[in-house]
Amino acid sequence: MKRCDRQQGRCVTEPVLRLYIARTSATARRAEEQLGELRALMSPALKVEVIDVRERPDVAEKARILATPTLTYEHPERPRRIVGDLSDARRVLNFLGIQIMGKAT
Repeated sequence: MKRCDRQQGRCVTEPVLRLYIARTSATARRAEEQLGELRALMSPALKVEVIDVRERPDVAEKARILATPTLTYEHPERPRRIVGDLSDARRVLNFLGIQIMGKAT
């Protein structure tokens, strides 16, 4: 199934996880570490992108990112977003509807 967002001007056919950060901040470094923990628990086949809002403000604006860090799950049927703390990896993946593939380290 394909989901199209006319306001953002794009269609999503494959799920993708996007982390929007302001890369120079301590909060951004922590969010990237937490993303690593998420990746350890989910399928390696899921596409993951990290977007620095300072380098790509156009992308952040189209996605309506108002604060960082923001994690979005672009899914054709059920898009989701989380702003802020990603420290509970299992809870984050559960909220996003992403199946846990491995065990926490």
